[in-house]
Amino acid sequence: MVSIIILNWNGADDTIACLESLSKLNVPHAAVVADNGSTDDSVSRINRWLDENVSAPNVKDYKVVELGKNYGFAVGNNKALQVAMLDNPDYCMLLNNDTEVEPDMLEKLLDYAQANNDVKVLSPCICYHYDKNKVWFSGGKLKFGTRKNLFAEQSRESVGKVPFAISFVSGCALFFSTSLLNEKNELLSNDFFFGEEDYEFSLRMRNASVKMACVPSSVVYHKVSASQKKTKDSSGLGRVYMYYHNRLICNRLYESRLKFYVI
Repeated sequence: MVSIIILNWNGADDTIACLESLSKLNVPHAAVVADNGSTDDSVSRINRWLDENVSAPNVKDYKVVELGKNYGFAVGNNKALQVAMLDNPDYCMLLNNDTEVEPDMLEKLLDYAQANNDVKVLSPCICYHYDKNKVWFSGGKLKFGTRKNLFAEQSRESVGKVPFAISFVSGCALFFSTSLLNEKNELLSNDFFFGEEDYEFSLRMRNASVKMACVPSSVVYHKVSASQKKTKDSSGLGRVYMYYHNRLICNRLYESRLKFYVI
């Protein structure tokens, strides 16, 4: 069984659209929507949608958890994972609320995971929502002090259909075996509020020799930075500063002292 984790913060429109697309998935699954301290009517609107669609396939296994305050991306997802693990799923997937999915998205990931038990982390091909043939992320590679997104800004056809090994995965759509969770059923580092949690995760997986792959036939559409648009950081400079600051912290944690100073 797979449990899908979605964080909501003042984003009911996006979250409901995401849930509507998930409800059309062609394999059974559960979903946990963790509300990260929304200050609007998100929770009541999402619950109303769940009540109105409870008879739809899969929706009966969707639930909303109110976290009470904004814990950020990593802690919010970890708290939702602890709820999801009460049902003992074999796999979980972190999924941004500003995404929508193809009906066979989960089936493609599950088929590959079950046929390749040594690969513990998977990424779908993530395309832009406004241009569904344009790639936003389809896996990446860790580079010297940073990471490179593969096939970014290229056409979906350029990625091909054959799964391939990667060393960097985006937290936007991160499918993984629950065997990777720690003793508290957490996946991400609680040291980060927002930004580069996936970079830290990828470095940690590299150091633990955990195999990861992209399954390009599994497709997700991403609206990109929907949460950031709801903040006062309209220029994006604060977000850029935070990303690079957190990236340096990750390199200090996982690279040798010499390599860190060069970075």
